[in-house]
Amino acid sequence: MATNLDFLVNIVDADVDYQITPADYGLVDLTNDYLIWTAGNSIVKDLMTHEPTSSELSAAASIIDEFLAVTVSKCLWMDYSHNIGGTYYTHLVKGMAENKRYVFCFSFDGATATEPQLEAWDDSNHTTFNKNSLGLGTANNSFLKAVCTTYILPGASWVGSPIAGGSNVLLLNGGNGALDILETGEISQELYANMKMVIPANFATPAAENIIITIRYTYS
Repeated sequence: MATNLDFLVNIVDADVDYQITPADYGLVDLTNDYLIWTAGNSIVKDLMTHEPTSSELSAAASIIDEFLAVTVSKCLWMDYSHNIGGTYYTHLVKGMAENKRYVFCFSFDGATATEPQLEAWDDSNHTTFNKNSLGLGTANNSFLKAVCTTYILPGASWVGSPIAGGSNVLLLNGGNGALDILETGEISQELYANMKMVIPANFATPAAENIIITIRYTYS
């Protein structure tokens, strides 16, 4: 039987795990929803009542600093599919880039044959990582940084690992291997990560880019 994955984001309290309060999490539709890393402004913000346009996103972009790396301050879940409450299209992901465990949640309804891992690619072909934000083909230069928080907090000044391609990946079970068969009464088991986008100082090319974040695992 297939083991299915739900990808969820915390939109209420990043100190509370999914098993305790599932209502704190939004279920991301992997076909239609997406994440937006942005500095935000009075228009591009939590609880937008319309889907942001490309020009609105450009106006809310993070500004490259000549001397310092810039951590993009906000991550919004663009809830195209569900539009919670029939009103809001965006929801602020709580705890992104902070010292928080329960931010990005990966919920599995069964065992896996391999340890689930977080990857980032240019597109759904999963063959290249040549975009600016993924290091222009050099995985160690990826803007996307990630840390496994399944078992521990990431730390007050966490750096994370650059994620790009098939070699620079994040093991989501902390290197402990595949997920076991569910115990009696369990309906799911969850792994967690925190992610952030860090723009290098004096980066030469402003850009608005779409990338693909992938969770790879096998089951038997």
